[in-house]
Amino acid sequence: IVEVDNVGSNQLQKTRISLRGKGEVLMGKNTMMRKCIREYVEENPGAPVEALEASCRGNVGFVFTNGDLGEVRTILEENVRPAPAK
Repeated sequence: IVEVDNVGSNQLQKTRISLRGKGEVLMGKNTMMRKCIREYVEENPGAPVEALEASCRGNVGFVFTNGDLGEVRTILEENVRPAPAK
């Protein structure tokens, strides 16, 4: 789960480009993501995915990968930019 508050579309696009072939970022409406998670848990009781429903608050996205999680985390951390001063 990644938090994308104060992240511009250009920065998010650059992150997606650097993740190509290694992972995928999924963004969506929080209510729709919670609904999908809730329906999945109803079909598969006791699934560990249930904990994700509470995390769908604010501007969040999911990062999916079949590869090395450490490598994906490194790529995400390399694309972090400091927030502008207000």
